[in-house]
Amino acid sequence: MIGTDITDWSAVEGAYYAGMGGEAIWLILSFILCTLALIFGSLHEKKKYNGAK
Repeated sequence: MIGTDITDWSAVEGAYYAGMGGEAIWLILSFILCTLALIFGSLHEKKKYNGAK
């Protein structure tokens, strides 16, 4: 875990990075969602293209 010696929020003067290792989860989720969007978009376009002939 990422730790800090800050004991009070009044001591924080700038941006504080609160990531606790969860970035990998969001990266994987984003990858899956983008891949699904590409697959379903491609299938939809292929279906419309073949239906237009």
